[in-house]
Amino acid sequence: MNNFTVKQLDALKLPEKDKRVIYYDSNVRGLALRLTSTGTKTFLIIKRVNSKKVYSTLGHYPDMTITQARKKARTVLNIMSDGVNPNEKSLENELKKITLKQVLDDYITSRGTNLKVDTVNNYRGAFNGYLKDWGEKELLSISRDMVEKRHRKITKQSPTRANTVMRLVRALFNYAMGEYEDADGNPIVLHNPTQRLSHIKAWNREKRKQTIIKSYDLKTWWDAVHALPTHELNAKKPNHSETARDYFIFVLLTGLRRREASTLTWANIDFKDNTLNIEDTKNHESHALPLTDYLVKLLRQRKANTDSIFVFEGNDPTKPMNDPKKQLAKAREISKLYFNIHDLRRTFITIAESLGVPKYALKQLINHKDARDVTAGYIIMDVERLRQPMNDITDYILEQVK
Repeated sequence: MNNFTVKQLDALKLPEKDKRVIYYDSNVRGLALRLTSTGTKTFLIIKRVNSKKVYSTLGHYPDMTITQARKKARTVLNIMSDGVNPNEKSLENELKKITLKQVLDDYITSRGTNLKVDTVNNYRGAFNGYLKDWGEKELLSISRDMVEKRHRKITKQSPTRANTVMRLVRALFNYAMGEYEDADGNPIVLHNPTQRLSHIKAWNREKRKQTIIKSYDLKTWWDAVHALPTHELNAKKPNHSETARDYFIFVLLTGLRRREASTLTWANIDFKDNTLNIEDTKNHESHALPLTDYLVKLLRQRKANTDSIFVFEGNDPTKPMNDPKKQLAKAREISKLYFNIHDLRRTFITIAESLGVPKYALKQLINHKDARDVTAGYIIMDVERLRQPMNDITDYILEQVK
């Protein structure tokens, strides 16, 4: 075909089934039209770039007119004459348009099972709570000024939350800087706007929470938790309150993290050796604990009254107990003591320290990993060596709640 005309393109005969034919325009060298057996007519550029034959789609006829196709073809051909593959250039342009929300999704997907469910929920909670209006913004449009102003705004509500949100932004930009590249392997994202916070020293100072249940309050707390199943506040759901009661006591007497305790299955419990074994922990280190007589009795009673695979089953027995916020609130109301689940872990640690539990034994008890402590890496602590410290901690608590 010589010069593309409407009459000629409309009169083209369809090729055989599953075949396609390409026609070239004599007006603009490199401009072609591809015709398929289904009747689809597509304008495209066919030209070599760096010795490689490149096909670049322009649009479909007749939605794109011949005049429009020629105009766009000249622009694309000019780019190709400079050695640029328009297909790769298009990908680069798309990457430059990627939004903060897309980066969050890519980041979570790429980390896969390395991210705990709680961590993913925390990321999405922080994003939806404080960055939702940035979700559809192009990543490259988020400036240092925007970061500084948003951090300052959130700080007025909660300095700690402001830092948490901006640490998420920092992580997303760091991920983007290493993930998204142009055709030559150069990063699309070159700067992290959260650097402004470090430069002007705007990160808020965070105080580690020190809340624990004092020794003189342990009996009040213990009595309140044990009262949950029969208290008038729980008249409608006694079974769930029993689970919450046992869960609260279990965390206090083991020092386990909230999620580690709530997702325990009976497969984690060894009644022969009276031990507890967890593989999937926060720091990805397996964790073994000896179980005291009190805990063994509590667990045996639970196992005798459930068909669930979970030690602390949820409302749906096929799932673990979710965050027991309602029961926690009721325990606070009964005891008149404000506490959260992590306070129970801190209380366990504080009691262990007060009883003189050796440093490395305590680290093993709470599965605490410190990369700076080289010596700890050479100490292998047999689970049986932890049994006496566990007994001492339990005995101390039981003595306080008499």
